[in-house]
Amino acid sequence: MPAITKLFDNLVNMVSSHSKPVDKGDEVWLLDNIAFRGEPQQVQSHDQTAGRWKAEYVAAFFDNNEAIREKIVDAVADIAQTLDIAPDDKVTEERIRDRVAPFIRQIGLHKVVKIHYEGDQEAVELGSSEANGISSTDLDVPPAVAAHARPGDVRKMSVIRSQQESADQHSDTAHLETGRTSFVEDGGWGVISDIDDTIKITEVRDRIKLIKNTFTKEAEAVPGMPELYKQLHDVLSTETHPAPFVYLSASPYNLYPFLRAFVLNTGFPQGMVILRDMSWMAMESFVLSLTMGTQSYKEDRMKKVSTWLPRTNWVCIGDSTQTDPEAYATFYKQLAKEGHGGRVARIWIHKVVGVNPSAEKDLNSPKRFEKAFKDIDQSVWKVFENAQELQSELEALRREAHPQGQPGLDRPHHQGWWRSWGHREQN
Repeated sequence: MPAITKLFDNLVNMVSSHSKPVDKGDEVWLLDNIAFRGEPQQVQSHDQTAGRWKAEYVAAFFDNNEAIREKIVDAVADIAQTLDIAPDDKVTEERIRDRVAPFIRQIGLHKVVKIHYEGDQEAVELGSSEANGISSTDLDVPPAVAAHARPGDVRKMSVIRSQQESADQHSDTAHLETGRTSFVEDGGWGVISDIDDTIKITEVRDRIKLIKNTFTKEAEAVPGMPELYKQLHDVLSTETHPAPFVYLSASPYNLYPFLRAFVLNTGFPQGMVILRDMSWMAMESFVLSLTMGTQSYKEDRMKKVSTWLPRTNWVCIGDSTQTDPEAYATFYKQLAKEGHGGRVARIWIHKVVGVNPSAEKDLNSPKRFEKAFKDIDQSVWKVFENAQELQSELEALRREAHPQGQPGLDRPHHQGWWRSWGHREQN
C-alpha cells in the first residue's frame, strides 16, 4: 500500500497549478440537482406550498491540459499492472484510464460558466470555482422554467454552446455538461442512501480490493439492492410527492462520472449524487477520503438537504464499514429537536461481512449499534445482511406512508417513473 500512496503523491507533484478562464478545451461537469420551494411568494394564494423554486447549482471545472493528462494516465495504467492491480488486457487498461483521468486533470480555479435550461433562453451564471475546482451557488430557478414546474418534473440544463466541450474533441465527459434538475415538493417521503458497500460493492475495508473495485473492475451492485430500491420508491411515492433519492457518499467528486453512471445503469432510481468536494490534489491519498472525517461530512450534507425539505420523512440507508450508523443517529436526533415536521422514519444498515474479519468484529458488534442508536426506538433502525430481510419492513413502511390506504405507485402503470423521480420529463 505505501507504493500506491507514493504513486499518488508523485502524480500530484507532476500536475501544473496553472489556471485560465473557461474555454472550449476546459471540462465543465454540471451536476444533477434538486429544486425545492424557497420562501413563499408575497401573493394571495390558498396554496400553502406556493413559493419560488430554488436549487443549489454545482459545477466542477478542469483546465485544458490534455497532453500531460494522457502521459500520466498511461503511466498509471502501466504502474497499476506492474503492481498486479489489474490484469494485462486492453479493456482493463481503458477502464483505468477513464476512471483515473478525472483525478489527474488540473482542477480549474476561479472559473465561471453560463448554463441554461432546454426550451428557455435565459442564461444563468455559475461560479466562481474555489480552490477545489467546485462552484456551488444557491439560485432561483429561472422564472420561465419555474412558472410551469410541478413536483415530479425533470428539466435538462446544459452549459451554453459557446463554452461547451464537444464530443469531436475526443472528450469522454462532454455529456456531463448536461445535468438534470428534479422538482421535489416538501412534506412527502424521501431516501438518503450511502453508495460504497451499501448499494455498490467496494470493499472499503480492504485497500487493494477498494482500488480494484474503483479503478479496474466493472461496477457491481450489492445483490438485491436495485430491486429493493425500486420497491422502496414505489412504496414511498405518490403522484403529488414522488420520493427523491439522495445518494450521499464520502468518495471524492472526481468519481462523479463513474458513480452517476453506476446509479443510472444498474437499475437504481435516479437521484442526486452528492460527493465529497475534495480531490487527490487536496489530500494525502484517495483511500483516506473514504475513511477520515466521513461522519462530520455526512452530517453536514444531510443537514443541508433537510433545509431544502424540512418537512420530509426520510429513510436512511447505509452500511457498517464506516460511520453511517452514527451519522444517521445524529441526523435523527437533529430533526426531532428542530421540530419542523420532518423526521428520520427508518435507518437501515447493511452489515458487511467477509471483507476484513478482524475489523468487522468491532464494526459489526451489536454493542456498536446499540451505542449508536441509544435513545432511538428499535422499531426505527434495523441491521441486515441481505436485502430480502427488509421485505417485512417495506410492508410496514407502506402502511405508515399511506395511512389512508393509498397504495403508493402501482408498478405496472408506472414503468420507468422511478428512474427520473417523476413521470414528466420536459425538454
